[in-house]
Amino acid sequence: MSETKTKTQNNKSQVQKSEGAKKKITPKRCLTESIAVNIVCGLLFLIFGYVAIMSIFQTCVIDPTNYSSEVILFQDDLSVINIFCLAIFTVILFKINKHTDFFAKVNMKYMEVGLFAFAAIIGLVWVFSVQTIPAADSYNIYETATQAAQGNYNSFHNGADFYNKDFYSGYSYYNCYPFQLGFVLISEIVYRIFGIDSAMPIQVINVLCVAAAYLGITKITKHMFGRKKIEFIVILALAGCFQPILFCAFTYGNIIGMCCAIWASYFLIRYFQTNKYLLLIPCALLLIVSALSKYNNLIYLVAFVIMLIIHTVKAKKWQSIAFALALCIAVVGSINLVIKSYEARANTELKGGVSQTLYLDMGLNESYMAPGWYNNIALSLYTSNGCNIKPAEQQAWTDINNRLSKMARDPEYAINFFGNKILSQWNEPTYESIWVSKVKTHDTDVQQGLGKAVYDGSTGQLLELYFSFYMMVIFILFTLGIYFMFLYRKTNIVTSLLPLVLLGGFGYHLLFEGKSQYVLTYIVLLLPYAAYALTTILESDYTNVKKVVNKLKEIPDKEPKGFKDTELYNKIFKKKAK
Repeated sequence: MSETKTKTQNNKSQVQKSEGAKKKITPKRCLTESIAVNIVCGLLFLIFGYVAIMSIFQTCVIDPTNYSSEVILFQDDLSVINIFCLAIFTVILFKINKHTDFFAKVNMKYMEVGLFAFAAIIGLVWVFSVQTIPAADSYNIYETATQAAQGNYNSFHNGADFYNKDFYSGYSYYNCYPFQLGFVLISEIVYRIFGIDSAMPIQVINVLCVAAAYLGITKITKHMFGRKKIEFIVILALAGCFQPILFCAFTYGNIIGMCCAIWASYFLIRYFQTNKYLLLIPCALLLIVSALSKYNNLIYLVAFVIMLIIHTVKAKKWQSIAFALALCIAVVGSINLVIKSYEARANTELKGGVSQTLYLDMGLNESYMAPGWYNNIALSLYTSNGCNIKPAEQQAWTDINNRLSKMARDPEYAINFFGNKILSQWNEPTYESIWVSKVKTHDTDVQQGLGKAVYDGSTGQLLELYFSFYMMVIFILFTLGIYFMFLYRKTNIVTSLLPLVLLGGFGYHLLFEGKSQYVLTYIVLLLPYAAYALTTILESDYTNVKKVVNKLKEIPDKEPKGFKDTELYNKIFKKKAK
């Protein structure tokens, strides 16, 4: 009896602990928080509902006949096959869930370590197999960073000899894009440590950052939902998310920036849950590195500031608004400080560069690739006006107003333009993860081995089919996950931080320059909510469905009217009774 009592008390204490954890995960709501997070989730439900539906009927692909130019084709799918595959996939999941209770037995720490190791091994095998040489913007950064590591700052000066100089009309690359100097600094540090002979050190760091980012997503999932099963599903989904791993061969700041931003999000979420101010220090440092790596990650900064303001109103923590202000100063100030530092080292003065107004003009115009993709408008306006931003912006605003007037006069054109721009980015399932290395030159022979298999062989074709199905499932589950969060009142500043980032990324690339590779770093943010949706679907009792099924099962047992005394009745039913 005493042993039974002890067991009961232990069980009660465990339940109380888990309930305490749930209370931490779902803090008290306030009106401001409810309105804000539900608007975010409502918009995302509509946006990704559209993408999810279209992914069943259509897939965007890079034109194989014009592959190097990134021309996007809108390819109709066999929707019946997609629906059939989704149905089979759903049945398999229910069968596995019904007969296997492996979630309770799995050690999640081992799973996390295994995920990190798996992503790192696959990534290292890939980057060393293809050994991609940088080109275009990534080569400009590689050239500048390796030269700066040797004290050479030639590429900072107008008319200087640097890679692809003719494309910039005699101006320095950094007179046009000074914000790139953040990643130049990071690259310079790496090349000073590992040498300047190859861009491979950055690619290896990319691989480690993907593995770390995947680990960060699992940690965020754990603290958002507090469910082992959801974390387990996220780990499986991340293990199948190969696009960021393949993207590691691209010597650029996307992956490093993604990793730092995800971990900055983790520390901010933990701050919201615990109110421990020390967590804000790594949050700020990681966000600074993220913005230096990729300027577009200022989207995270905006999302963080919004959520910190809501937290201030909700929890009456005025330190949160102070941190929001400090975060803005630190992130933006760090970018400007890096630019000033290179100006001093190169003994030159850089212009402000291509502004967001020029990028907006680019994003609202047609492109030979896809609507709103790169079209050289921004750079052309800037350099043709002698890198003088004011007249360039005046011309840009004139063009923007003309484009908006055209769309207002022709709503059908506007709907097609933005609809195709959305799909060309989000519904291109490879997210140019293969393209970014395939079109480059290589330090090894990629006409054999893994490179050939992925670039031109059956492995590449299989990957594209897999990516198409994988993203279709993720989009559908993410949309349902957002709906379930709203339905079960799970929306708060903790669970809605990543959706706010997603909404910011979606909105920015809807209006400004778009490319499918730009949204690649956002797709991993979909996975926690997709896992939550799948868990909810698998654990629902489906009472109404069972009632209908049971009624259908009862139909054959009912005796037909006016049939009881017939000879046929005796033959069928009485024989059956015997």
